Amino acid sequence: MRTFIAIEIPDEIKAGLTEAQRRLKSSGVADASWTRPEGLHLTLKFLGEAPDSKVPDLMNGLRQAAEGIGPFRLEVGGIGTFPNPKNARVVWVGLSGDLEKLSRLQAAVEEAISSIGFERDERAFTPHLTLGRIKYIRSRDRWIKALDEVKDISLPGFDVAAVSLMKSELKPSGAVYTEMGKVELK
Repeated sequence: MRTFIAIEIPDEIKAGLTEAQRRLKSSGVADASWTRPEGLHLTLKFLGEAPDSKVPDLMNGLRQAAEGIGPFRLEVGGIGTFPNPKNARVVWVGLSGDLEKLSRLQAAVEEAISSIGFERDERAFTPHLTLGRIKYIRSRDRWIKALDEVKDISLPGFDVAAVSLMKSELKPSGAVYTEMGKVELK
């Protein structure tokens, strides 16, 4: 099964992100695969394929990673793209707030999970919420204008109090995510 470790996003944040997606979609200048509201989350570590037998080890690793971190607050706002606006492949919303605690949590997850046989990520952790994956941009100028119209999005902050082990099932209608376990930050 495909697995990853994530922080769940509150429904009111998802609603605001869905509105930003709607505004970008309505510009009609990009073909994209937009993240469904129920799929919006903050990925800390993508694990890929993992046998069911690894779930207890993964949950133990999460408990170890969460130890001593404690709850923290994140703020949501600002639209960005990877790798850049003109050649966007991913559209995202940024995070701010207690990024130091978030980075400590992510590094602890990386360490705990690598100790049970999963490869470390080569790329640096860049906290963001993916709105969509761009397939084709019809007009770069109109795309930049559409991004500019939503770039200053600002949503309420939220408290991070847990981290989850998630399963991802790929279906014709899109990925379906199921929480397999949750560890509270204390």
